[in-house]
Amino acid sequence: MTIRIIIATFLIASTAFGQEAGSPPATQPAGMPSLIQHLPDYSGDLAHRKYLTGDWGGARTQLAEKGVLFELDVTQILQGNAHGGKDTNNAFRYSGSADYYIKLDTARMGLWPGGLFAFHGETKIGDNVNPKVGSLMAPNFQGLLPVPGEPGTTTLSEFYFAQALSEQFVLIMGKLDGTSLADANAFTGNQRTQFMNVAFKANPVLFYGTPYTTMVAGAVWRPTKWLDVITAVTDNDQDGAATMTGFNTAFHGRDWYTATQEYDFTWKPFGKTGHQRLGWFWTSRDFAELSGDGRIQFPRGLSLADIETSPDTWGIYYNFDQYLFTEADDPEQGIGVFGRFGYGGEPNIFEQFYSFGVSGKGSIPARDRDTWGIGYYHANISDKIDPAFGLSSEQGVEAYYNIEITPWCHISPDLQVIVDPGGSSRNDVAMVYGLRMQMTF
Repeated sequence: MTIRIIIATFLIASTAFGQEAGSPPATQPAGMPSLIQHLPDYSGDLAHRKYLTGDWGGARTQLAEKGVLFELDVTQILQGNAHGGKDTNNAFRYSGSADYYIKLDTARMGLWPGGLFAFHGETKIGDNVNPKVGSLMAPNFQGLLPVPGEPGTTTLSEFYFAQALSEQFVLIMGKLDGTSLADANAFTGNQRTQFMNVAFKANPVLFYGTPYTTMVAGAVWRPTKWLDVITAVTDNDQDGAATMTGFNTAFHGRDWYTATQEYDFTWKPFGKTGHQRLGWFWTSRDFAELSGDGRIQFPRGLSLADIETSPDTWGIYYNFDQYLFTEADDPEQGIGVFGRFGYGGEPNIFEQFYSFGVSGKGSIPARDRDTWGIGYYHANISDKIDPAFGLSSEQGVEAYYNIEITPWCHISPDLQVIVDPGGSSRNDVAMVYGLRMQMTF
């Protein structure tokens, strides 16, 4: 569960600081409001429980009730480049990751209300197919984490503290993935169970604003039940990113930082839940050399022509998700649409970016927990790039179907077609196929 979901759940819940006495939720002690409103359910037999290892004889539930939560996710991916792209020779690869989560809930620990310490470690598995495809938008986003290449790398990628000051205001500080706080989307937010391509996980225009994980000081404010305002200042020095603590660069040294703000509107046309998000960022990072970002596969030798690069850049973005149809007994089972748009100022390689698509859950009778999605993206490259490189734009389509084998095991076949991979018409259309397994322990 990401920090954004945790905070949103807390802010939405009626059982917060202003609740009436005598009406606490069943899952937390009276008078001790928690950021984690509802504890995980570890119970059930092997075929029906949500966690493979279950309740550990009741110990896991007891620990959770006392504010200590553990989780392990393992994602494994088989993926191949069948046609086009950079290279189809030896282009079938196995990759994945192990993700470790610990959450310490200060309310349930009996310390103070509204506090949460969270830690996320990850181990990179195998060698992904991204270099064989050569697209700007990597077809395997998970394969880029915590850093591209270097199989076996293990990092403590996130460690942060969140504190609710009221039922409307939560502070966050520490090291975290910026896309878990802003630019969220109900249908494209999890590369382990939803879309695999970078283009659908996040808006790449925003990658110029922050590394994968970085030091953050921010806040989420809910002035009304239909508006969240997210404000943050982050370190933007890649030397302090995923493989480092972040304290070595945070807000000193080169003093590269980013200010960002997002306005997240919740609305329910015809009773169907949807979100509209508007945001911006400005960064003081020096982009005199187009060094790029590890989440974007830049062509070798890329350079800028006839432009005086500035020691800062900016970007704006828009993001929406909207359910069109839902089941009466499950507001998350149905069909919805999503989309993103971004515009980056110089020297952002992406002048414009947009993606859109349709996604669903439980569309096949008797398969209520299966999910699926079909999406399209278009990345328009800045005209400031040297014309000699022949770069213009890249576009692609991805389709996946996520099959629930058990609540703790999901398998997803995936197909991607990428036109002009790398942003050049010189490169033939890439066809990337894959099979992903995600397990929760």
